[in-house]
Amino acid sequence: MDPEVLEDWARKLRGLMTLAGLLFAILLLRLFHLQITTADDYAKESEDNRITQKRLKAPRGLILDRDGEVIARNRAAYSIQLIRGSRESDAQAIAALEEATGESVKLGKRGRERTVRLKRDVSFPTVAIVEERLRDEWPLDVEIEPQRFYPFGALTSHLIGYLGEKQDDLTGPGGRPYIAGDYVGQTGLERVYEDSLRGWDGVGYLEVDVRERVIKEHPFPDRERAPRPGRDLKLTIDVDIQLAAVNALPDSLAGSVVALDARNGAILALVSHPSFDPNVFVSYGSQAERQRLIQDPRKPMLNRGIQGGYPPGSTLKMIASVAALESGVTDTLSTFAACAGSLQVGDVVFRCLNRDGHGELNLLEATEVSCNIYFNHLAQILGIEAWHDYAARFGFGAPTGVDLEPSELSGILPDRRYHQERDGWVTGHLMNLVIGQGAMLVTPLQMARYVAALGNGGYLVTPHLQGDAPPPVRIEGVSDATLDIVRRSMYRVVYGDHGTGKRAQIEGILLAGKSGTAQGPRADDDAWFVSFAPYDEPEIAVAILIEGGGGGGTHAAPVARAVMEAYFLDQARHGAMAVDLDGRHRGGS
Repeated sequence: MDPEVLEDWARKLRGLMTLAGLLFAILLLRLFHLQITTADDYAKESEDNRITQKRLKAPRGLILDRDGEVIARNRAAYSIQLIRGSRESDAQAIAALEEATGESVKLGKRGRERTVRLKRDVSFPTVAIVEERLRDEWPLDVEIEPQRFYPFGALTSHLIGYLGEKQDDLTGPGGRPYIAGDYVGQTGLERVYEDSLRGWDGVGYLEVDVRERVIKEHPFPDRERAPRPGRDLKLTIDVDIQLAAVNALPDSLAGSVVALDARNGAILALVSHPSFDPNVFVSYGSQAERQRLIQDPRKPMLNRGIQGGYPPGSTLKMIASVAALESGVTDTLSTFAACAGSLQVGDVVFRCLNRDGHGELNLLEATEVSCNIYFNHLAQILGIEAWHDYAARFGFGAPTGVDLEPSELSGILPDRRYHQERDGWVTGHLMNLVIGQGAMLVTPLQMARYVAALGNGGYLVTPHLQGDAPPPVRIEGVSDATLDIVRRSMYRVVYGDHGTGKRAQIEGILLAGKSGTAQGPRADDDAWFVSFAPYDEPEIAVAILIEGGGGGGTHAAPVARAVMEAYFLDQARHGAMAVDLDGRHRGGS
């Protein structure tokens, strides 16, 4: 063969061999890169595809009454979760679940979470369907998660509040974000103390195959982090007193009961009727019941104790008494023109509850029989400025500072300017205000704090539901002598021959109180009763409101008696327990 041809073939062969060598070298370098340099990265990626994280939901902290009775706890609930893959595989898994259970399933918007709840609080038959028929073929998992439970139902709902699902604004305080669908506090203490009650979630692991089906649970037990429950919350509330208040209120009428420790403002009971069962807000299948509650014209969701604004009626008359005594307008002996059942001021006639009149009365007697005409005379001399000043000192027209949500009403404490800006000022406005009518509006909680101050020596307490009591504040310009006279007048309301609050009497316990019958927007008058006991060293202060209840002495006073009886029975029970424990201690020493 021609030598030139052979040389040409040889040159071409060398080129091919060089190219093959280069390609082989590149392949070797690539294999080295894959198997040595980036082996850890691919191993991690493979591990990530094989192992999926799941969040372990932390149980919320317990809520307990002052005696340790649990009024909010957690129960186990089953949830169906989807281990997410592609959109197509997710849709196929959801379709299989819907076909097997006969129930529709809605998948929320895609997020970064690998697992997502499809259905929560499902029945055991649904759990069985997923475990036995679906889990081996589809990326579905059954998770047991804590669900809030309120053992006393409607009894404490306006205090505890309720939970609701969080769908947006998933940021959380302390670097603990929420996930869509988490239950968070919406109202009441559940909302106020959400951050401490919610707990710290943990992390668990699942091993899945290429189709995202679970093949092993807890593959790395040493790497899992258990959830930490939220902090428990111990309240000042006493369930026994709360129950006594609910049972004493008439079932057919709306109303509220507030009981405070008169010494420090601890709330012993706060009842709003009608009420609602907060369990329906954490039950996934109770949408219809939730809607019914929201639309109910009786407003069971309204916390009347802190958000209901009402004219206080004659229960406010002690403000005029304090103002008049401190201003020197009257004393225990002074009288005005005899009550003839009515008093004409300008073109307006003001009437007394007793149409035949009460005759000539002093301050103590006028309070005992709740004579409107006496206090109308008193107001004309006292004036709006002095009356308004003392009403403000007792906390009216301002929030009490209670730690609840939604926020409490401040009420309305009108002054001369208030009326000048609306319908103009006339003396008749003061005639109404001094007997708790007109534009004056208060909450039952404000009334309980007011009567506590009358009983405890003139200290304005801050109503609170947990923790240390804020220090009471002495009301300026109210002397012990004035308070003693006012308390004596309230004692006569309960024990006087003509007292309007006799139905509040408790055997073996002396107390003081004041009834009120207030005209409001309802056809029937609202019934009020405020009281404190024991008379000499008050421990409990109570305010009762019954919408459309009529006479306060007739209908509200018995409710106050039931609440205070429950309190003193509870005190006696605890005293007996203390004596028993002390006796056992001595016997064992």
